[in-house]
Amino acid sequence: MGYNEEPKNPIDRVTTTTSITAADDVKSSSDVAPGDTALANAAFRYKMIALITALMLPVGSHFSGTALGAMKSELKNHLGIDNTRYGVVSASVSIVNTIFPVAGGIFIDRFGSVWGTLGVSLCIITGSLLTALAGRLTSFPLMVAGRVIFGIGSGLIVTMQESLLSKWFRTQSLSIAIGIQLSVSQLASFLGTLAANPLAARTGNWVWPFWLSLILCGFSMIMNVVYALMVRHLSGNGKKEGATTTTATTTRRKKFQFRSILKFPWLFWLIITIEFLYAAVWSSFQTISTELVQVHFGTTSVIAGYKASASVVVPIVATPILGLIMDLFGFRICILLLSSIFLILSSALLGWTYVDAVVGMVFYSISLAFGPIAMITSIGMVLPSDYIGTGLGLYKSSNNIGTCILDIIVGVIQDRTANQGYTGVMLLYIILAAIGFILITSLLISQRICLNNLLETKRNKRLLMMKEKHEQEMELISSGKDAFSNSSTIKPISCAFAILLGCALIVAWVLFFVYAASGKTQS
Repeated sequence: MGYNEEPKNPIDRVTTTTSITAADDVKSSSDVAPGDTALANAAFRYKMIALITALMLPVGSHFSGTALGAMKSELKNHLGIDNTRYGVVSASVSIVNTIFPVAGGIFIDRFGSVWGTLGVSLCIITGSLLTALAGRLTSFPLMVAGRVIFGIGSGLIVTMQESLLSKWFRTQSLSIAIGIQLSVSQLASFLGTLAANPLAARTGNWVWPFWLSLILCGFSMIMNVVYALMVRHLSGNGKKEGATTTTATTTRRKKFQFRSILKFPWLFWLIITIEFLYAAVWSSFQTISTELVQVHFGTTSVIAGYKASASVVVPIVATPILGLIMDLFGFRICILLLSSIFLILSSALLGWTYVDAVVGMVFYSISLAFGPIAMITSIGMVLPSDYIGTGLGLYKSSNNIGTCILDIIVGVIQDRTANQGYTGVMLLYIILAAIGFILITSLLISQRICLNNLLETKRNKRLLMMKEKHEQEMELISSGKDAFSNSSTIKPISCAFAILLGCALIVAWVLFFVYAASGKTQS
């Protein structure tokens, strides 16, 4: 998520540290202008400002998302809804982001994204305000509307954040930057889970966690303005310190063809399928973790919130370290396999044993730390750089499609389980995680054959392989061609995956509206 001399690379991309390893690898050219590529060679002080402000962009939305999950019992009681309708509230954030991240990713690839972040931040603040008002007025329809508007912003802001980081740090240390990004995001989620119930108890008002979420979203908006003003300052200088990129070059559109999406390599779609399953489980689990501890272990909501907060603590520390390990040694898919194993163990412990809930939560937390960073950084190595934003948009959309479906299914299963327990839900998690384990194993074998073990190989060999790949892309781009110009045919397997993703999208929307309209209300 790395910029001085005008680079030859015209790509506005989300990538990995392995895609381009040093500024020396990016040769200058006056003929091919980058979108936001000059940012990679900007002065160090600007990079630090960019890093700090970009990291703060989604802090408010992450806090808000987990605070609502931690308040599940209070929310059901005050709004008078059952688990299925709570699933609708939770899915409200995901439903709109089954589509928007793809559009946002394509927009980023074609035009870049600076001021667009301000628009999505405004959606986040508006949605947070409506959520708090819905709690104050105990209105289920207003709560759903607020979460939908909030969801539009919260889904796009993460895609844009990763894109911005890629532009500043793509020439070096991207895996580390992504690791720090995931760490900060999980810290915000941790605080949302940890603080929500104690804040409600101390203030005597269950809505206060939502007001605090609104305040933090306002802080993120301020950081967004600071970032946008800094980039405007850089682009308005004409010549920056050691940089030669002009405003004209930073706004030139890149070559992009929509039909090329159907030419994406099948390994990309395999990663998307794994993400579809695992992100659904990870996200769904976070919305029910506090009540799971209450129901299964018989604790109070405050104690349950403390124990459930352990589910996001490991990524806070581990993701930057994992980024460094991947940068030096590879092992992306092996790390993803470990994520799968810990997810299965966590679900088993929390569903059928009475071992301290913190143990199961920490196992889940390890899975959450290991999985996303492995998949996000792999996408930048599998796809051509012109299409990284689009690829991440598809990644986020699959995430939200799976989450939307599973949030509602989890509510239905729990309502139909004796005493509204969680054994049926945890069994479903284990089945999905086991399917994912099989897919990850096939990815490990397939990338060894199709990519010469690129996703697992160590730094030195990987740099040579990525440099060769990068030079091939540059030959096409410098002649005004699309990165998939050499591939004249649409891949049938890509069409099949795209159709399946489209079918899942339809299922998500149907489930959402059916249960939003007909879900039971508690008497």
